[in-house]
Amino acid sequence: YSRARLHFLLKAGNPLAAQLMTNHNVAYMMSLTRGMRKAIMEDRYPEYVKSFVGDQFRGRDAGGEDVPTWVREALASAGIDV
Repeated sequence: YSRARLHFLLKAGNPLAAQLMTNHNVAYMMSLTRGMRKAIMEDRYPEYVKSFVGDQFRGRDAGGEDVPTWVREALASAGIDV
């Protein structure tokens, strides 16, 4: 289903939309977990986290948002500087 179709289904209150969104979210989380697990096994988890955070928060100069302070502090407490 396209994003437009999902949007239409959500706005129409169609229960299929919730199921499709749930399937998408579960698939995303499984992929994210696979990537984390692989990074841990390859002993490159800090690099993985930095890449992930960089993708999520591109910075204002790139038209996105800066990394929130709470994210920086939480990662710093885990020994990961972003």
